[in-house]
Amino acid sequence: NLVKIDLAGNIIDPDCPFEINPAVVTIHSAVHEVRHDAQCVLHLHTNETIAIASLQEGLLPLSQYAMFALASMSYHEYEGLAVNAEEKLRLQNDLGTSNFMLLRNHGGLTLGETIGDAFMHMYDLTRACQVQLQVMATGMETVLVDQSIVDGIKAQANIVHTGITGGQKSWPAMVRKAYRQDPSFAT
Repeated sequence: NLVKIDLAGNIIDPDCPFEINPAVVTIHSAVHEVRHDAQCVLHLHTNETIAIASLQEGLLPLSQYAMFALASMSYHEYEGLAVNAEEKLRLQNDLGTSNFMLLRNHGGLTLGETIGDAFMHMYDLTRACQVQLQVMATGMETVLVDQSIVDGIKAQANIVHTGITGGQKSWPAMVRKAYRQDPSFAT
């Protein structure tokens, strides 16, 4: 249920029947206060992102999905439930200019200039975490992509997975898919 709020956590729609989670306000307002380029911030607690965020090594360069995320990755240490206003500054500093963040022992966060871009970033982050867990489950020795290649992908990722070539194609497709599966999903 979408609840529109301002940066202070005030509900904008007076007819909204829902309450807000204070932790959501802390995390999302922290990002929106400093990242005016990010029109959309997604924060999910998927099993895969929590698992990888809980590993000391974090996300490893094991798949192409990981390359997209690692091109703009940051981490934020777990401080408990995100209801402490003082955590905002630390979260902002940890995020910096990154578009992907793993919140240790907590989940994933992605940013985008559009909903489509933030969605594609979350899709890539989640897939990267899924693949890493599957590779680790084999117990076999892994092949990590060389750091020079990871660094080289940063410029390529900005071309391939944002704007008209990335999120803006994928997001409308996902919305069409949701309507096909359940035409009432947006009501």
